[in-house]
Amino acid sequence: MKPTEPAETPTRRPSFWRVMLAMLQVAYRTHPGMFVIYLLTSLAFTALLVADLHVVRLLLDRLPSFADGKLSLRDITLTVLILGGVNVLYMLVNAGMNLSYEYLSRLATARMSETMSRKAGRLELIRFESAELYDSIEKAIAGRARAFDALETLLCSIIFHGGYFLFLALYLSQLEPLLILGVFLSFLPVAVSRAIRASAFYNTEARVAPLRREFNHYEACLTDRAYYKETRTAGAAPFFRRRYDQTLERYNREMWRTEVRTGVIDLALKLLTLAGYVGLLLMLVKFVIVGRISPGLFGAVYFAMDSIFKWFEELFDRLGFAYENAAFGGNYLSFIESPERAPGRAALPRDSGVTLNEVSFRYPGAGQNAVDGVTLSIRPGESVAIVGENGAGKSSLVRLISGLYHPDTGSIHIGGVDLRQAAAEKRFERLSAVFQHYQRYRLSLLDNVRIAEPGIGTVATGAERERATAALGQAGFYERLGSTGGIDLDTMLSREFGGVDLSGGEWQRVAIARGLYRPHDTIILDEPTAAIDPLEEDRVYRTFLDSARGKTAIIVTHRLGMARDADRILVMDRGRLVQDGSHAELMAVDGLYARMFTAQAAWYVREDEGG
Repeated sequence: MKPTEPAETPTRRPSFWRVMLAMLQVAYRTHPGMFVIYLLTSLAFTALLVADLHVVRLLLDRLPSFADGKLSLRDITLTVLILGGVNVLYMLVNAGMNLSYEYLSRLATARMSETMSRKAGRLELIRFESAELYDSIEKAIAGRARAFDALETLLCSIIFHGGYFLFLALYLSQLEPLLILGVFLSFLPVAVSRAIRASAFYNTEARVAPLRREFNHYEACLTDRAYYKETRTAGAAPFFRRRYDQTLERYNREMWRTEVRTGVIDLALKLLTLAGYVGLLLMLVKFVIVGRISPGLFGAVYFAMDSIFKWFEELFDRLGFAYENAAFGGNYLSFIESPERAPGRAALPRDSGVTLNEVSFRYPGAGQNAVDGVTLSIRPGESVAIVGENGAGKSSLVRLISGLYHPDTGSIHIGGVDLRQAAAEKRFERLSAVFQHYQRYRLSLLDNVRIAEPGIGTVATGAERERATAALGQAGFYERLGSTGGIDLDTMLSREFGGVDLSGGEWQRVAIARGLYRPHDTIILDEPTAAIDPLEEDRVYRTFLDSARGKTAIIVTHRLGMARDADRILVMDRGRLVQDGSHAELMAVDGLYARMFTAQAAWYVREDEGG
């Protein structure tokens, strides 16, 4: 069987500089002006640090002259005031640099989040049946912010530390050029340590991402509104707490092992760095003893040495941090650049029928086809009911017809156009669908219905309000208002946002209204009435068929009595289409439909007990 979408295969990790270039583009494209401001304030920040050291040197040079009476107190005071002014500017520029970065960071993170959502929206839905995709998304989310932090750290290292080291190196060059080399060599262990740490945590992330997603799910089962009612009534809370604790323990154990391994290596390499630092100090002492430098110059050089060791260590810490974050950021970049199916460009004709030719489809990891060799045609304006036992392939078939999934083999045509060749935004343009597992949006009643409107605006028009009211009426929503009371189109349907909640049946009516509201040539109902009583369900289906007159209507139902009013009934069994005809035609033969219908009808027939 050929795959429906490129498999989730391990991809080569983007290089450090590849990630940095991508983040540089994100930063500039997000807000060019703010990006330039950040660079300028960073340069000014570095210049002021250099100026601060220069003024300190001038002050130290003038102190002996002041002691000898060659300089006045005014001269010294002026130098101190200049030093203070430089530090005030230093603080102001530092604040501007931090503010510009924070602003740019928030905008860039939001931009990357939008890029991720757009990317996810372009992926074929079948990929969301794969655990590998969710792992890649989890790692991409974790790496999203860290990737931009890596860029900030790198720019800071280049602009800030680079300029600072250049100035400080001048002090050392006056003594002994080999001393500069000694400083750099002494801190190579720090660089090696950071590289080892970054690589170790990147490799660990591949193992812990599924665990993190798993214990987050168990936590949701204990705390999320969508789970906690059933969790509590079923007495399942201890089970999920145990699973949560076990998974979290595995996660922490993996992270702890990595921390211990990298910590031991880091400690050993830092000891080497300390040994180099001590060696350089001994060299300076020797220079004083042999008279190569004066004690005063020793003090100035020592001050410079202390600073350069401090900043050199910070540089490698920052570069290591940047490398580590870039490794995680590579996960974000890998997701964004993951392969996609070539987009279709064809438009689908309106009021067109559907043709399936030897269509087969299998979910990732499944042992058998969910849809197996189905061939059929649905005429424009025809109402079709799809029935069968659980797992027969009914819902999978309508997902293929609707274009949500693509077949592994065979083809599906709408008005002669292969769905694979249809533009993604056109694939659902004139399609309306209500599925069994509908969403309960934390929006107003009106917005819950009208989100199905293409090109919806922020404020609803009068015509949209009238259409929403009509759709809710068709779905039978207003007949249930007595149970909730005081609900109008502007009522927020969420207690978390200060509104009200609805019953399961009322939410189903909202979902059905959403489907009826959307402009469509074809409408699909995939068993959305499970929480509605049989009499009301019958009324909803009849209303649905009436509203769909002249349009193609596809109904998936497990209640065969609801299917008898459709023009045609398709019977699925183990992924195959085994019967096709009207209710009368199918009842006339001793087939699966007749047996299922007779068995269901028996539940509603009660003979008198005792005669």
